[in-house]
Amino acid sequence: MDFSFTPELEMLRKAMQDFAKRELLPRAQQLDESGEFPRDIIKKIADLGVIGIVFPPEYGGSNMGHLARMISIEELSRAYASIGLFLQASPLGLWVLLHFGTEEQKKKYIPPVISGEQIMCMAVTEPSGGSDPSAIGTKAKLEGNHYIVNGSKCFITNGGIADTCVFMAKTGEGAKGFSVFAVEKGTAGFEPGMREMHAGMRSMIVSELVFKNCRIPKENLIGNEGDGLRASLKTVAEIGRTGNTGVALGIARAAYETTLQYAKEKQLYGKPIAEIQTIKFMLADMHMQTEAAKLLAYQAAWLLDQGKTGRDIAKEIASAKAYSSEVARRNAIKAIQIHGAYGTLPEFNLMRYLRDSLEAISAGGTNEIMRTVIGREITK
Repeated sequence: MDFSFTPELEMLRKAMQDFAKRELLPRAQQLDESGEFPRDIIKKIADLGVIGIVFPPEYGGSNMGHLARMISIEELSRAYASIGLFLQASPLGLWVLLHFGTEEQKKKYIPPVISGEQIMCMAVTEPSGGSDPSAIGTKAKLEGNHYIVNGSKCFITNGGIADTCVFMAKTGEGAKGFSVFAVEKGTAGFEPGMREMHAGMRSMIVSELVFKNCRIPKENLIGNEGDGLRASLKTVAEIGRTGNTGVALGIARAAYETTLQYAKEKQLYGKPIAEIQTIKFMLADMHMQTEAAKLLAYQAAWLLDQGKTGRDIAKEIASAKAYSSEVARRNAIKAIQIHGAYGTLPEFNLMRYLRDSLEAISAGGTNEIMRTVIGREITK
């Protein structure tokens, strides 16, 4: 069993670390306080080629794979999790298009997003349907050569700034009564709603989306009517949850590594606090759990690269997502405890790690849903 990375993946990790140190760390606190969306940073990430890291070269991607994507999101999130979240969310709609779209749709929508010229969002969640996407109420009715769409979405990452939105709507009844569509910014009847300011990931634009008698050309249907639930669940499970795992892993590492360094340097009673047994035990727990989260995260991504899909990989992805997000939260809390009063100061970043970790727990499906998935698979 080989736990080493290829030279290409090691080079990618180093490139991401260098970029994060140069572009993210100096601005992270200011961006988090202002809630600004850093378009200049996003364009630089696109120029590095990481938005299209799991997509074929014919659409502008590098086809390096899911493990490469995991490493990229992890390293960027280690510096500033909002940027890691952008990198995890951007490919969601692209994944639907890649697997269900026509060649014309792929060539139209995928390359501009990978190059950073445009931004895409994927919209499934509604107040009535998040963890249960089949409960959504947005409806699309075919009239002639157009679908008329009415409804609303919530908690949509990139929703307020996306040039194109890939969304799911009801077109019938039952499991086959859902379809996915693409709608472009400026389409009459399609508007972003209120920006939702969450506790963490404050530089990401998360917002409502509203459809009021929105007329969408028939050719904007992605795949066939009835493909919506399958396309959405595949995308959320394989791309969304592995991406969220990378974000959480980056936060967990940042909290642990920052605290380990602090404990080695901070003196109490003439010796580093890392020599105090209580602190040493807390650091040991942070280390063990972070390493376990890494192994689960890398395993899930590696299995995707081996061609595993659907229920063949469901419990591995769910395990990685649930455990990594819980480790991120636990590490952030321990980090604040070890830092004492300094732990609550903004310049130490620990409160940001905690707030961001709370967002990671619900993103891509709550951890109770992850346990439901795991339980279903291990008891079948």
